[in-house]
Amino acid sequence: MKPPRNENETPSDAQALCDPETGACALPGAAPKRAGPNAEGPVGEVIYVGDPMCSWCWGGSPGLLQLEAEANRRGIPFRVLVGGLRAGGGDPWNERFKGFLRHHWEEVAARTGQPFSTRFLDRAAFNYDTEPACRAFLVMREMLAELPGPETRVYEVFAAIQRKFYAQAEDPTVAPFYESICAAHGLDFRAFLNRFDHADAKRATANEFQAVRALGVSGFPTVLYRGGAGLEVLASGFATGPRMVEALARATKRSEA
Repeated sequence: MKPPRNENETPSDAQALCDPETGACALPGAAPKRAGPNAEGPVGEVIYVGDPMCSWCWGGSPGLLQLEAEANRRGIPFRVLVGGLRAGGGDPWNERFKGFLRHHWEEVAARTGQPFSTRFLDRAAFNYDTEPACRAFLVMREMLAELPGPETRVYEVFAAIQRKFYAQAEDPTVAPFYESICAAHGLDFRAFLNRFDHADAKRATANEFQAVRALGVSGFPTVLYRGGAGLEVLASGFATGPRMVEALARATKRSEA
């Protein structure tokens, strides 16, 4: 078995292991644990946990769209939570780090067929901090929930952030990045800006990171189903759409038995 690739490794700092075999990026310092049957939340929902700047999450995006469509077809709520893969960042933006990123993105692209632009790696400086992208998604998720109609655009917004970063090489740590995404999904960009830099949004994002860890999630992407017996893992790491749809069918059948 090949050793895990480390998307964020530098000579002195090994964090967020990204394993090409499992298709998962592990949270630094998070010990895997199993969520118990009393984990809070409504019974009968799918929970996707990811990070907009997690490459394997982008790799799994087509399959997750299939799973969301199946959940919507069956009337099962589909929640999207952010976990903060590299909140704070801090790794030196040097050739060694960029070389690891380039190699890892090539691995994900080869396995999943998702587009990656390496133009981003030509930047002279960058802090690979995933907290702003997570916070932006949380703010837009909240704004979508305030609009009338079904909340079926939430994962579309998450995927739009990923696409603009990975495929279009734009910087998701700055607020102007989100103007076109807001426009495409009927959200007021001025209202977004007011919330994005507010202390409440930063606090809510930190709280969500902790809530994700309380669910027992230690890496991304992770897909859970909350049935009558508690949380069940539908996918941990990269999985195709058909595989996740089948896992959901089995989980709901067991829950209904």
